[in-house]
Formats: sequence, C-alpha cells, structure tokens
Amino acid sequence: MDAPPRSVSQRLPRTLAVVALVARYRRFVLLAMLVLLHLAIMQGIPSAIARTLLVGHFGLFLLWQPIVRAERRLRPVELAILAGAVAGFLLFLNAWLLIAWAMVLTAIVGGKVFFFGSRWSRLFYLLALGYLLVVLLVLLLPPVVPLAAALPGGFDLIARYILPLVFPLMALLPVEEIEREEVEVIDLFSSIILFLLLAVLILGCLAFMLVRQAGYVEALLLTLLSLAGLLLLLGWTWNPRAGFSGMGVLFTRHVLSVGLPFEQWLHHLAEHSMREDDPARFLDDAFAGMARLPWVAGGHWRAGERADDRSGRFGELAGEKSAFQHGPLQVVLYTRQKLSPGLAWHLDLLARLLGEFYLAKVHAAQLQRLSYVQAVHETGARVTHDVKNLLQSLNALCFAAERPGSEVSPEFQLLLRRQLPVIAKRLQQTLDKLRRPDEQSAARQNAVDWWGELKRRFASEDIGFADIGLSDELEVPAGLFDTVAENLLQNALAKRAAEPGLRIVVAFSGEQPVELSVTDSGRAIAPETARRLLRSPVESARGFGIGLYQAARQAESAGYRLELANNEDGEVCLRLREVRER
Repeated sequence: MDAPPRSVSQRLPRTLAVVALVARYRRFVLLAMLVLLHLAIMQGIPSAIARTLLVGHFGLFLLWQPIVRAERRLRPVELAILAGAVAGFLLFLNAWLLIAWAMVLTAIVGGKVFFFGSRWSRLFYLLALGYLLVVLLVLLLPPVVPLAAALPGGFDLIARYILPLVFPLMALLPVEEIEREEVEVIDLFSSIILFLLLAVLILGCLAFMLVRQAGYVEALLLTLLSLAGLLLLLGWTWNPRAGFSGMGVLFTRHVLSVGLPFEQWLHHLAEHSMREDDPARFLDDAFAGMARLPWVAGGHWRAGERADDRSGRFGELAGEKSAFQHGPLQVVLYTRQKLSPGLAWHLDLLARLLGEFYLAKVHAAQLQRLSYVQAVHETGARVTHDVKNLLQSLNALCFAAERPGSEVSPEFQLLLRRQLPVIAKRLQQTLDKLRRPDEQSAARQNAVDWWGELKRRFASEDIGFADIGLSDELEVPAGLFDTVAENLLQNALAKRAAEPGLRIVVAFSGEQPVELSVTDSGRAIAPETARRLLRSPVESARGFGIGLYQAARQAESAGYRLELANNEDGEVCLRLREVRER
C-alpha cells in the first residue's frame, strides 16, 4: 500500500533536478534545438531522418519553452493532446507548415531579446533571432515560390554550410550569473508583433512577385523597404514630438482604462467621496458601483480585523473568486470569467484606491472628533483660567474680611462695593462663555469703560497704568482683552512674588493700531521658554504656558497678535497688537 507514494516521492526530486539542470543550461538547450532544426532542414522535408530530428527538436522545445513551467506534470489528457499535435505536425509536414513553425519560433525568441539587460545575453538571443530569420528567408521560403524567381544557388549553400558557424560562436559567449537566476519569460506583445511582421513580409513578398512579376530578391527588398517606411511612419505617429500626443498616449490610455466602465466607476468614486463622510456607507456605495462593471458579479468586503468591524456584500457571490487586501480593507471579488493578469492588476488597483479612500475617511472622522475634543479643551482651559481669577479675587476679599474690625472699616466697605460687582460680572461672563463661546469672543465694549474696570479690578496690586489716545468711539473685544490682560497681570504678579520689588506697568494705546502691553522690571525669560512661548504649551513653575498659548490662539481668531515685544533683564514686555490689513 505504501509503495506508490514512495515511488512518487522518489521521482519528484529527480524531476526537480532535471528542471534545475535545464534552467541552468537553457542556452545550450536552445542551441541544440536550433542544431536539430538545421539538420532537419538540410535532410529535406520528405526524409524520415528529418522527421525523427524534428521529434527531438520538439522535445527540446518543450524543455526550453518559457510559456509553461518546466516542473509542471502533464495530465494524461494534456499529454495525449500534445502527442497528437506533434504526430499531426509530422504526418502532414510540408513547406508551409515548417515556415509557420519557424515564424512561431522566431517570434518566441524575439520576444526574449528585450528581457535581458546584459550585453552577452542579448547578443546570444540576437544571434539566434538572426539565424532563424536567415533560415526562414533563404532556406524555407524560396522553395515555395516559382523556381524561376528563386534565390541563386550560392545563397542556399551559404545558408546551409556557412550559417551554422554561428552555433560555436553562440556556445562560446559567456554566461553571466544573473542570467541563471532570471525566470524564463517572454514579451508576449513583442512576440505577436514580430509574428505579424513576418507574416506581412512573406505575404508582401509573394504579392510583389505575382503583381509585378518580380524576382524573389527584388520582391523581398521591396517588401522590406515598404515595411521600413510603414514602421517609420507608425513610429512617428506613436510619439510625434510635434505638439500633439500621438497614438502612444491613446493606446496607453486604452490599456490602463480597459474600456469606459472603469473610467465611469472612478468618476463616480471621486464624486461620492466628496458627498459621503461615513466610511462604511462610502464603501457600500463604492462596491455597489463596482458590481456594475461587466467583469464583476459580486463580492464581499470587511474593514478591520475585529469581529465588530464594518463589513458588507454586494452582487452575486458566484464565479471565479479573487481576494485583495490593502491596509485594513479586505475585498473578495467574484468574476464571471477567470481574471487575466491585466484585469487582475486593474482590480487590485481599484481595491487599493478604495483602501486609501477608506483610510482617508476614517482619519477625517478621527480628526473631526479630535477637533471637537480640542475645542472643548480650549473652552475649558479659558473657563478654568477665569474661575482661577475669580477665586483669587474672592480669596483677597476673604483675607480682608478676616482682619479685626474689618466689618465696620470704611476701606473694607469700599473694597466690597468695588469688587463684588466685578466678581458678579466676571462670573456671568464665564457662564455665558460656556453657553456661547464664539459670541463671547466677538462681543465688543467701549475701550474707556473696559480700561476703567481693569484699573478698578487691580487697584490694590500696586500696578502702574498708562493710556494714550483713548476715546469714547473706540471699542475693543471685551472677552479677548479680559483674557489677555488677566493672564499677563497674573503672571506678572506671580513673578513679583518670586522677585520682590518688581515694577509692573500696563499700557493701553487707542491709536491705530490698538495695543495693550504689560511690562515688568524682572529677569528676562529663558531663551528656550521664550522661543516656545505663545506657540505651544510651556512647562513653568510660575505658570507661563497654557494660559498664554490659549490667549494667543484667541487673539489670532479675533484679528490680533499676542507677542513678546521685549525680553531683556529689567524690561520684559508682552504686547497685544491689532493686525492691520495692508
């Protein structure tokens, strides 16, 4: 029972060894194949020796051919079809059949020339291609044309006995290591073009001989000149370099689009991506449009690897199955026919586009959520700062109230009358900022009134106030000026606590452009902190950082700029300045 499997397992390494040997010496396999073909042609078609040599020729061709992998095991049906094709070829062998086979072999060898970048490999296949062309035009084609118009005998002798000298030259060409590692492939498009050119050459030669009653050499030269002129014209129209695109661009556009349905689907995808923001609904609609392509029957998709991730299906799940995956998007498509390499490449490209669009939609949704969180955070930071200022004012009142006899003190009563309305107003503004932050940022107040409230609010803090050019017509954004002034003054007061004797001056200029500045006589801000100040949150024991950063962003949105105007020992100035349009 175990013998057959062992027999198969023993034959498999031998088969792979033969395949590796052929791959290593495929040049010499081609060379031996050409030698057998030449010997068969010299023996003549009716000869039994020629047919025997052709059997060996076909066997070597099966080992060398780059179309089907050499390690593939043929099924009995395939082996029978192959044996029948070879037997039929040998049974009905004639000059035209041998010419057709030589054309096929020439096209295959010509399709391999463009795949080699090394000089010796390309020269080897060019010599093989030249040999086959000479054999076709000198040894095979002349016998089928009228004898009166055939080639002179000298050409036939040269082709039979001198041309084979190319075989030793081909055998002596060096084999590079990179060539042995390359996969045996051909340029199918170039092979088809070369086969058609050979067919046109042969038929054109016969046509000139019949129409013009020309000799074979004359007809061959006329056909070659006509083909050269036609190819020159086609080459110029392919890439004219004269101000218009030419046939090359049109052909490339057709190959890349594979017809109008792809272009329509891409146009639909681009339009739908601008209308639909939800990633799952976008994929549903995109795949529904893909189901309308003539090659696609249906499919299903899944975005992500978790069980609760988004998924869907479209069309009919029947036919040839192809799977594509790009990033988190997994797509399985069912097509009515097996995909060609070109269509598979296009569908893979479409799946990649969908994956990129899906990731863009997911990232856009995440950015939207982060923007919402950022807006909440910024509003909370501003409100937190306002609450901190209110708490400091209340702490000052509580400290004044704890003094003995403060209840009947005229100074305490004046302080209460001055501070309590301000605290109530600031608390109301804080609540309004929570409800309508945009409106509070844009609300405007008379500059003289705002300046008076600021001086009353900090009247007990030993702060110098100076104003220039204030008028009753001038209005300022109250929310912005309150935020900036309180941030700057609270930071200056905290700096004074660390540096006793610090002088603080607040200046307000109503002349254009409007400016509000706070200057202290303390030490300069560290260079690293000054470089990041107002541009990003900064860690500092005295509080420089998040409050000023939020104030700077609020100033930008209101048309102002908060900047560090001066940073020297004895004069540190931060200024809020209106940005004038030029």
